[in-house]
Amino acid sequence: MTSDSSKLSDSVSTVLGSLTRKPSFPLDRRVSPEEERLLLAKFHVVGFVQARLFGPDGKLKQLVEGYNLVTDYGDEHVGERMYLDGQDIVTGMRLGTDSGTAAAKAGAGAAMVAYISASEEALDAVPVGVDKGAGLGWRVPHICTWIAGDVTNSTINEVGLTDETAITDTAGVVGDTVARFVFGSTIDKQSGDSLEVTWNVDFLGA
Repeated sequence: MTSDSSKLSDSVSTVLGSLTRKPSFPLDRRVSPEEERLLLAKFHVVGFVQARLFGPDGKLKQLVEGYNLVTDYGDEHVGERMYLDGQDIVTGMRLGTDSGTAAAKAGAGAAMVAYISASEEALDAVPVGVDKGAGLGWRVPHICTWIAGDVTNSTINEVGLTDETAITDTAGVVGDTVARFVFGSTIDKQSGDSLEVTWNVDFLGA
């Protein structure tokens, strides 16, 4: 994802809950190598965004892709989803025009900065996870399509992944933005164009 520090997909990743220093243990307790390995294990959640702009003739006009940054809320969301059946799932995406605010774990860059009115879009279909192969993790693709006539804007610069239920025509907030991505180049969507954004989320336990 552009300057985002989050990584995902076959190329980049975003790390969740990784220990950055060796934990200390009580002096009266010995820890086995296997136990220590498990304690130091990292669980990776990586997001890779691919935006494809098609002209009225159906031909590809522009491709913008990169790794997104998973927000603090996104970290919490994924963690809680593991043990809370009632935790909201991803419902869709929103588009925006801001290019000057880098994606961030928290604060202003952790939610849509300059929302494009009526750009909220529910997922095209319920995501279906796929096995990337032995030891390579699990991928969940989220796809949204803005068809011709839907959201005509010459300065699309950001996209957010949300779990708001149901998604509404608002900018959203940090508390419902799972991840945010700032495009490396501006997308100019004309009235006859369609825009498809695929947001792959990869999960890999250590």
